[in-house]
Amino acid sequence: MPQEKEFKWDASARGAFACFVRVLRETVSEISASQDLSITDRYLDNARGDLSSQKIALRIRRQGCRYEATFKTRTALKNGLACRKEVTKPLPNVRSFAAALRALENLQSWEGMALNGLRVRFTLRNRRRIYRVRYGAVQCEAALDRYVIEAAGKRLARREIELELKSGPEKDFMCLLRTLNEKSTLSPVRISKVACAENLLRL
Repeated sequence: MPQEKEFKWDASARGAFACFVRVLRETVSEISASQDLSITDRYLDNARGDLSSQKIALRIRRQGCRYEATFKTRTALKNGLACRKEVTKPLPNVRSFAAALRALENLQSWEGMALNGLRVRFTLRNRRRIYRVRYGAVQCEAALDRYVIEAAGKRLARREIELELKSGPEKDFMCLLRTLNEKSTLSPVRISKVACAENLLRL
C-alpha cells in the first residue's frame, strides 16, 4: 500500500508563508512557479462511526471538475512529521459530490472497508498554493494552506504549511527538513486537520 510522508508547520504567525517561501528558495536546487488550487474535501463515515473507530479517514475530494476518493490510516503527528498509508481512487465521469458518493458506494467495499451508509462528518475547504521542488535526489511538493473546517454547524479557520515527499531517498528528505527547520524557525503543527475537525465535533 502506498505510504505518504510529509511534514507540517504552523503558519498562524503573520508572515509565515512569505518566510517559508524565502527560505525554500534559498535552500532547494529547483523550485517551480506557484500554482493556486481550490480544494473541497468531505470526510465520510457511517452512522456507527466504524471508520473513525478504526483510525481511518475516508474523503471525497473535489479539485476543479475532478473528483477522487482517498483513505488514509490516521497517525498522530510526531513533531510535525506524519507517515501513513494512503490510497487514492479517481472517480471519473461524475459532476457532483452526490454522484461521486454514489460511485463510491456502488463499489460496496474498498480495501476491506464497507462503503454502505456513508455520510459527511465534516468538510474542509482549502485555498492551497503549491510549489514543486528538488533537493538532492528528492522531489517534494510544498503546500501553503489556508483552510476552513466546517463541522456540526461550527467553522474554524487555520493556516499551515506542508512539505510532502514525492520521490527519492528519505535521508535527503530528512536533511531538507532539518535545514528548513533551522532557517525558518517555524513551529511544527501539533494536531492534524482531521484531528482538529474531530475536536470541533466534540465541542
